[in-house]
Amino acid sequence: MSHLWPWLSSTMVRLGGPRVAAYLSYLSIDWGRMDKDRTVLCLSRESFVKDVAELRKRSSFNYPMVMGGFTRFQMVWTPASMQIQTFYQRHVADNPRALRQSVAYARHLVRLVSRKRPVNAILSANFDYWQDNGFKQVAKELAIPFLVLSREHPIIPKVCTEVIRWYRESEYRFEGSAIAVAGRSTRDVTMAVGTICRPDQITITGLPRYDAWQDVDTSLPINDRPLITLLTFTEGYYADSTFKEVLQLFCEAAVVHGGAGVEFVIKTKDVGDTVAVHKMMAKMNLHSAARCDHELNLFDVLPKSRLVINYNSLSLVEAVMARANSVSPAWGECMDCGDLVMYPSDRENVSRVLGFARTPGELLAAIAASVQGETPPIPVEFVRAFIDEYIHVPTDGSYCAEFERFLVAYSGPAR
Repeated sequence: MSHLWPWLSSTMVRLGGPRVAAYLSYLSIDWGRMDKDRTVLCLSRESFVKDVAELRKRSSFNYPMVMGGFTRFQMVWTPASMQIQTFYQRHVADNPRALRQSVAYARHLVRLVSRKRPVNAILSANFDYWQDNGFKQVAKELAIPFLVLSREHPIIPKVCTEVIRWYRESEYRFEGSAIAVAGRSTRDVTMAVGTICRPDQITITGLPRYDAWQDVDTSLPINDRPLITLLTFTEGYYADSTFKEVLQLFCEAAVVHGGAGVEFVIKTKDVGDTVAVHKMMAKMNLHSAARCDHELNLFDVLPKSRLVINYNSLSLVEAVMARANSVSPAWGECMDCGDLVMYPSDRENVSRVLGFARTPGELLAAIAASVQGETPPIPVEFVRAFIDEYIHVPTDGSYCAEFERFLVAYSGPAR
């Protein structure tokens, strides 16, 4: 029956319109604990779910999350030209019926939620999703804020340039109340566009998901940790060929150091990534003792890792949060400077924390030194300075508290 549900529910929406769509989306809501007085209705997105999970534990608001339907159902009445992120605004005036349908859908959904708890704000994971357009209009009708906790955080210079070009080309204008972002680079990129929002509408809060590290024990001495970990960078990192070299070296090292009492782990992103890595290993005829798994939890793996290998990913920030030593390959397609690099080695806050392997031999040497317990821990003051380069570090140590101050500023205090 589950495989028929997408077709069946979409048929119901075609026949019943926005009201039926709202009811079906209402049934998908993950309510969480609803024991607070004030409520923020969240529109689910991947990774954003992690932020909401921490906010539920540490904030004084309710955070029910709409898990399904607000994309698929709205596609029933929204023309293809309006189903393009950012650029949908260009086509709204030519499709008034589609906007009316989306507003009706959002209005019905908010009313259904309000029967359980009054909705004090609506929260999305980005400011330019076409699926949110109706919710923004309903927020205005109800005089409640439409807020954003942006899951996007461009850092790599070339990516920042492309993001600015994209938004300038679209002439996009944010129609909500305010935007919370992870760090300085997202704020700077947004402001550089010039049309998205006013400077007073954007606030750096960091990402609440990082508060999860407060519950993780990272005190295990570096040379007592049992893991050497490779975090995959298989796609979208401008380094596909060099990753294969790194994978081969890592697997060979796992064999060489097989009796040293240290486990070699390849942490993949998802099922597809695991399959892709296994195919690479088979094609290169690699027989390794390394464990390859996407279901491993970073909060478990990183605090047990004495060395983490990765390139151009914010996961390295989390590795440093876990007090793991880290090394980044810096040969072939992997670089340590330039506009495609997230962690330039000529930046002091980076070079004091990350190691750079400029040849395959240097990577093998870094692995061997770590296995033999020859790598010292990173000084705490260097850790904080490095993290603050990439992710805002709250003054009181809590990302959730920082975000709640933002939330209170626009929706009023929790009671």
